Amino acid sequence: MHLLKELIHKTTLQSDPAAAFASLRSKLAELQIYVEKEDKDGGEIVARCLTSAVNTIFWRCWSDKLFFEVKGIDSTKTQIGVYAIPNLLRFKVEQSEKTIELKELVSRLFT
Repeated sequence: MHLLKELIHKTTLQSDPAAAFASLRSKLAELQIYVEKEDKDGGEIVARCLTSAVNTIFWRCWSDKLFFEVKGIDSTKTQIGVYAIPNLLRFKVEQSEKTIELKELVSRLFT
């Protein structure tokens, strides 16, 4: 469990938890996002990608991990939460590093 996590998106799908987990995992692979850890039984996926978790006028917090939480509501509904794990020690991004826009990622994962 991660101590710091910023909720990015939460959605409910009309699918059983196993199918929702498999679909999410498949879409992450399709988008070439590296999955560092996955737990089908616990419904958790940790993916590595660089995003801006918090962006205010005076401060920007970078995240290099995303945490996906897949929870079954009942046999036909599943809730998926997407969380950014802030890296408080990261202050900038190198030019060679690829960043991912969170809104675009969420729309590609769930449409």
